[in-house]
Amino acid sequence: MSKGGLDVGLHTPAAVVAVAWSVAIAAAVVALPSIPAVGTVALGLALPALGLALAFRPALLALALAAALAGVARAELPAIDPFVADRARAEAGHAAVIRGQVADDSRSVGGGAEVLVVPSVVAVDGQTLTDVGNLMIRWRGPLTVAYGDQVQATGKLTLPRDLPTFDRRAYLAQRQAYLELQASSIDVTGSQDGLLRLAAAIRAWYAGAVDRVLPPPHASVLLGVVLGVRQGIPPDLQKALVATGLVHLLVLSGLKVAVFARIAQASLRPLLGRQSTWPAIALIGLYALAGGGTPAAVRASAMGALAIVASRLGRPSHVWTSLAITAAAMLAWRPELAWDVGFQLSFAGTGAIILLTPGIESRLGWLPSVLREPFAVTCAAQIGTLPMMATDFHLVSTVGPLANALVLPLLPAMVAVGLLLGPLSLLPGAAAAAAIPVAGLLAYLEQVAYVLARAPAAAINIPRFPTWTGVAYYAAVGPGIAALRGHGNRRRVALLVGVVGPVVISLGAMVTWANQPPQASVLAVGSGQAVLLHGTRGSVLIDAGPSPAALGDGLGQLLPPWERRLEAIAITAPTQGHVGGFSGLDRAGRTVLLPDVALSGTTWRTTALDQAEHGATIARLVAGRVLDIAGFRLEVVAHEAEAPGDMPGAGYLGLRAVAPDGRSFCDFSDLDLDAQTVAAARLRGPCTYLLLPAGGASALSPELQRAAGDPELIASRGPGRIAAGFPPTVLRTDQEGTITVPL
Repeated sequence: MSKGGLDVGLHTPAAVVAVAWSVAIAAAVVALPSIPAVGTVALGLALPALGLALAFRPALLALALAAALAGVARAELPAIDPFVADRARAEAGHAAVIRGQVADDSRSVGGGAEVLVVPSVVAVDGQTLTDVGNLMIRWRGPLTVAYGDQVQATGKLTLPRDLPTFDRRAYLAQRQAYLELQASSIDVTGSQDGLLRLAAAIRAWYAGAVDRVLPPPHASVLLGVVLGVRQGIPPDLQKALVATGLVHLLVLSGLKVAVFARIAQASLRPLLGRQSTWPAIALIGLYALAGGGTPAAVRASAMGALAIVASRLGRPSHVWTSLAITAAAMLAWRPELAWDVGFQLSFAGTGAIILLTPGIESRLGWLPSVLREPFAVTCAAQIGTLPMMATDFHLVSTVGPLANALVLPLLPAMVAVGLLLGPLSLLPGAAAAAAIPVAGLLAYLEQVAYVLARAPAAAINIPRFPTWTGVAYYAAVGPGIAALRGHGNRRRVALLVGVVGPVVISLGAMVTWANQPPQASVLAVGSGQAVLLHGTRGSVLIDAGPSPAALGDGLGQLLPPWERRLEAIAITAPTQGHVGGFSGLDRAGRTVLLPDVALSGTTWRTTALDQAEHGATIARLVAGRVLDIAGFRLEVVAHEAEAPGDMPGAGYLGLRAVAPDGRSFCDFSDLDLDAQTVAAARLRGPCTYLLLPAGGASALSPELQRAAGDPELIASRGPGRIAAGFPPTVLRTDQEGTITVPL
């Protein structure tokens, strides 16, 4: 052990090779997905690179290079059928019946759940399909399925939902899933086999035992604390646990595996002596499977098993080597885990805890010893995982260290006594007695979460955390840690790198952001529409959606922080879905574009007057006008001069924005069919992208369909069906989040 507390295992050849392998796999999965040619080339170069170890010193560099090349080959090979995605997408929009095996544990989403299934039968219109890849099945209701279950489901095939801050389609493509099934019915027709069946039986038996002796929500919380199974936890408690950084207690973590390992070894050693090692490892693996086999559980159980084996063989246990080998083995098994947030958080958090906890703890001498270590551990974990928490959960807890310091010292007791409730359930009286202290501990945990969650600024919401921000963060934290551990010139160099690196990254990102090419963004604002055109000379906001909060979040994610003035604000219609968000707009426009008719309502008038007070000019528009704004040619295609302003859908603005390269974005507001037909005659060219009127609730007029050519269709709406006749490829903000397209 070094003076700074850094385990020498970080420098072992096994750790270096494992890290090279893991980094190469992760980079290939994320940056070079599904390119078999790259994998073939890497595989061909791996053997020569390995041969370099015989000729060059240090040989470790050649071994690491060979491991990296082999990792790229593992990520890219074997090659998948390149036409699977095309065959799958052609079936989007059709009703289907599928049977298959669950390839992962189900995950709760939006009042239901989703799970990945490897199909054995996919039937569409009575025809059996083959080679369409795996399926992500989504359903509503309380049903849960487990890894290895056989299921049958009926529903509609759709393209996978995307998220504004996560390329979910790319993630699912790594798992060969190109379609989702929105299930109207789903049934479990068979259970797991072998160890999976045993693990599921143990989980069900334990859950039943806990339910018999503990009332809700204590039973659900204990099931999460002991096995990492999150079911039946009230929404308010779930939010409080997230806000206080205690939600990790519902995951099968390394601390819980360590507690279980001690219990298993203490129970087996008196009976088996030195032969207890392998049965203990088997029990740890079964415990991880009973907890769902999550990446965190697999990582913790694998590292625990390595430590036990090393102790049994009389060899030193190097934590960094164990961590690196575990990551390498998991990525070798499933390369797509590089996308998994649980995998990322588990390894980043564990590494940060190992690296930072001793230094933080040494500076907390003023804290009681019982609180010092959990407080330091939580601070270290938050430092190591902050970009991931901000990116994936959009929240950072400020009270997390305090909450964990108050709860973590009691966690071993919760796990140990909670585990005993299983065998004690055979003796109801003893189980009821043991449940009393467990209930007290769980009530304490819940109250800590509820109380601290109400503290001012207990959790900071982060709507958007760009990738470059995370890179800049780690570019500052890494050298900062090195500076704290270094001396003399090394410390000065580390400090310089820690300051200059993030500044260079940030400036580069700002320059790129300020000079991004023209694009159009349809904001996810619910039942309404808001469109931001970002051009070479500023931005144009067309409508504001129904919600000021949703509009503010959307603009905050898209516009540079220094761009507080918009080149133009256009109001196409007076309804709440178009103007409601303007009531909270904190940005001024140089020009306000309005229909030249007597519209009903007051919100649009208030918005126009407020903008005029801040120096904006008011422009009344009718069909035929052409404006040059923010680098776009803005063509007004509706309304006609004689259109009635008191008739909904008749006197609204219709706009076609044309970028310098000729691509165009057409926004027809909520024009009715007659107004669409008239607007079609005004189009000066086709539409590259077309925002469907009224969120796609009704069909386009035939004349507008012909005049628009073959555009990519976008629907801005809340949940619900779009009109019949639209293709399944329509991009929807309720499924995709904010949709940004290049112009």
